[in-house]
Amino acid sequence: EGAEEVRILGEMREVKARIVQALGFSAHADKNELAEWLSYLKKPPRHVFVVHGETDAAHHFSKFLTETNGWPSSVPTYGSSVTLD
Repeated sequence: EGAEEVRILGEMREVKARIVQALGFSAHADKNELAEWLSYLKKPPRHVFVVHGETDAAHHFSKFLTETNGWPSSVPTYGSSVTLD
């Protein structure tokens, strides 16, 4: 709720994220509904991480986003880490 710093693995880190709430977003949206929802972004994302759904479907959706919009996207594996800058 508006914290400027958070503790991660015992260290205080500056919060640089912008948190938004997605109202009306269905957990059962299909590929086209998800793509339409993403199309309302004011700026294209630097990278999309597909982290929900069956593995094959997630990979297909990731590929679809890249081919359709040119957005870099990937399906991270469980336990993997990513450095965001």
